[in-house]
Amino acid sequence: MERTGQCRLCLKDGPLRDSHFIPQAAYKLLRGKGKNPHPLVVSDEKVIQTSDQVRAHLLCHQCEQRLHKNGENTFFRNCYRGVGKFRLLKVLRQQKPLLEDEQFAVYAVPTSECAAVEETAYMGLSVLWKSAAHAWKDGDGTLPSISLGLPYQEQVRRFLLATGPFPEHAAMIVEVSDETNRLIAVVGTPASSKWPTHYLHWIDICGIRFNLVVGSRMPFRLKQLSVFRQGQKFVLLAKRQESTQATDYRHFLVALSEKRQR
Repeated sequence: MERTGQCRLCLKDGPLRDSHFIPQAAYKLLRGKGKNPHPLVVSDEKVIQTSDQVRAHLLCHQCEQRLHKNGENTFFRNCYRGVGKFRLLKVLRQQKPLLEDEQFAVYAVPTSECAAVEETAYMGLSVLWKSAAHAWKDGDGTLPSISLGLPYQEQVRRFLLATGPFPEHAAMIVEVSDETNRLIAVVGTPASSKWPTHYLHWIDICGIRFNLVVGSRMPFRLKQLSVFRQGQKFVLLAKRQESTQATDYRHFLVALSEKRQR
């Protein structure tokens, strides 16, 4: 069903589609078998099994197709699709980690995969932007949302629309779940945390956690992990991500910076 209004992405007036907050294909991928095949939907407050999908009249047809073409299609080729079906994880496993401990590993993205990683991150960024752009509602009421602040929200909108660069004081960090990670087969809800120098917003979708860091005082080392930066790109592997809470990467960032300076 279409309604008429202003598209939140291109800001043009016209027919609006009944847009999904999380792409519909994510729920289909994570459906199981048995009496309750519904995928796990996880937030800080609850864990439920449901196939109910959150939708709203937010985007025009052209902008919906823009998000599909520029990110969602690539994301679903690379995300967790079932046991033994996780292309991005396989790509990382073919490389030697730059750094590794019991919880994380950092991998340099092969040049041949940089475009795919950027497009995958574009999908995650679009979901976080949609969370900030609209008050979404599920069957229990208002869905948890994030606030980017007007300057960052506008900069991200322009980036998604390809009319502006990625925000200078932001970083998009892609975190891939290992096979043993309990969060590999879930659809998460957006969450945020405040740090002394920045804000961190994140969401888990089909084995990939998208971390958006914003703040003018953000440590430069954080920007090293942003997949939208120029030069070498990095992806994190989360081995034991047992919580939906944000993670402190500082020890890893210091070690990575020192390694690159040698």
